[in-house]
Amino acid sequence: MNKLLVAIIAGLILFMSFGKGGGCRPEHKTSDTTVVHDTTWKLHDTTIYKTLKGKVLHDTIVTPPQYIADTNYPALLVQYKELLGKYLALVEYRDTIRIDTLGYVAILDTINQNAIKGRSVRTNYKIPTITNTVTIQHYEKPKAQLFYGGGIDLSPTLAPTGAHGGLLLKTKKDQILGLQIGTGIGGGINYGFSSYWKIKLK
Repeated sequence: MNKLLVAIIAGLILFMSFGKGGGCRPEHKTSDTTVVHDTTWKLHDTTIYKTLKGKVLHDTIVTPPQYIADTNYPALLVQYKELLGKYLALVEYRDTIRIDTLGYVAILDTINQNAIKGRSVRTNYKIPTITNTVTIQHYEKPKAQLFYGGGIDLSPTLAPTGAHGGLLLKTKKDQILGLQIGTGIGGGINYGFSSYWKIKLK
């Protein structure tokens, strides 16, 4: 019996040293759900030219004193030239309108002869475009797994006292069930059953 035990122990040592462990492939898992939030800023920079027509709101205006016609011709001529210069002058009016934090709109009006001769509108702002990318990758469905192997029993002085071999079944719920058979130096066959439950670690 001792020779049989030694042979069994030697076989287990060789098996555990050179064996491939039953060829069970590791469980493959894919990653969790991935959510990506991507904000793209689109730049709007355009120039618009437009000519507007004036609209008379009312024609009853009280004439300011400096514009009342002078009865003296030389003074009247001075008034005329001054008013003509203002009437024919090409005047620019600029304004900028801020659009919150997105940017601004710049307006340029050109006035001549009491009319808007031209208008240019220049915009420079960015509007955010939010793109949500959701990638869902599923885990591989749980499967039952079966393992086989063996072990050596040792005394406190590390002297071999026995050997055993068996099967382990891992269920879909990660519970492990085991069956084993072994022998000791004193002879005889012994059997065993084991059960393990998974402990969830944080």
